[in-house]
Amino acid sequence: MFSKSLVLAVGCGALMLGCAGQPDETQEIVDNLVEAGFPADDIMVVDGKVYVGRDAEVSLTASREMLAQDSTTEEQYRTTNLVGSSVTKICISGSTFTGAFSTALDLAIQEYNELPLTFSMARTPSAGCSTTINAVIQPGVVGGSAGFPSGGLPYPTVNIGGGLSSYGVDVIKHVIKHELGHTIGFRHTDYYNRNISCGSGGNEGPAGVGAIHIPGTPTTASVGGSLMNSCFRSVESGHFTPSDRVALVYLYAPATMNFENRDARRTISTGDWAPSSYKAECASGEPVTGLSLNPTSRNARVALCRLGGDSRYPHDGCYARSFSTGDSRGTSATGDWDPGYYKGECGTNEFVAGVAQTTTNEITAVLCCPGNVAHNSCTARVFDGQDSRESSSTGDWDPDNWKGECGPGRYVGGLSRGTTDGAPHALLCCSP
Repeated sequence: MFSKSLVLAVGCGALMLGCAGQPDETQEIVDNLVEAGFPADDIMVVDGKVYVGRDAEVSLTASREMLAQDSTTEEQYRTTNLVGSSVTKICISGSTFTGAFSTALDLAIQEYNELPLTFSMARTPSAGCSTTINAVIQPGVVGGSAGFPSGGLPYPTVNIGGGLSSYGVDVIKHVIKHELGHTIGFRHTDYYNRNISCGSGGNEGPAGVGAIHIPGTPTTASVGGSLMNSCFRSVESGHFTPSDRVALVYLYAPATMNFENRDARRTISTGDWAPSSYKAECASGEPVTGLSLNPTSRNARVALCRLGGDSRYPHDGCYARSFSTGDSRGTSATGDWDPGYYKGECGTNEFVAGVAQTTTNEITAVLCCPGNVAHNSCTARVFDGQDSRESSSTGDWDPDNWKGECGPGRYVGGLSRGTTDGAPHALLCCSP
């Protein structure tokens, strides 16, 4: 990632693409990238290292993995290479980071850790590291560079330009988080038109191998719309944008979403369907299949999604069904499945894709989406007082809390809550 104002000198001395005498390994990486669909004029070789998009270094292994994948014609945000599930803690060595750079690195790590991801980040020294990224200051550079994952591991090096010192902590943090994004597999959001954030430049590569759209995120870029834009501005806050958070959660969040004190959404394509409330929402192709209740505070804690991208559960035409003051049901064919409690129930051809609770932790609404479902064989699972699960195959996904859960192949069609305290009481589990 570079500032809009940075001009790169291109020639056989510094950027050796197309020049004689490249090592065989370097040439193979270049050839693989061209075959994968990256335009030759966006591939650079600097000091024997190969870059695309001006800041994303590509290793030989990563370039080979790109060719091993099937192609796609969708828009692009991530590479085919991602960090594997065995990586639970990414440690970052920033021994040369001092002053504003050290502060920015700490803040970048903190803000990644605030998201519900399958891995955490920490500065070295730290125990239990699955892998370590070496963060290096590059004197005289205004920007940064990194690379894509390979072999299930993040790219091992992040270069941060020492020339960023004139911009302040927020911009340095922005660049660090951007380059860390590359190490875990993110492409530039404006890959198709670098002019959007840089003021000049073309397409980093056609849609194809090595670049895949992340569901639930916009398919067009805008200035300031993402940390992963190609170039940064002097006014960057360094915070994740809503689409950044959705992209990270979609790729690296577990099936469980804790929405006790914040939104936990795997997509934002449905907009703010419950304003001023905390929302748990599954991504397109995923129904809600479980919910947990804290026995002490008596508020909802975690929603469970069934991952896998099932076409029966799209995220089109969704709407919020509020039931904070009484029943709100799309069908009464299932009868009074939880007498004495307020019930929110989707229609016969709809499923629950999200749950909302107020900031004082009272259940207020469910998000209903039309799908290829039929509300068959519905049964209530009361989980106020104990676990009530149709299956335990998903393990103890919220220890020490009461869980209601629908079994394999079934989905949540409705939810009930207390009339006074707003605590969740029962799930309505249905078969499609």
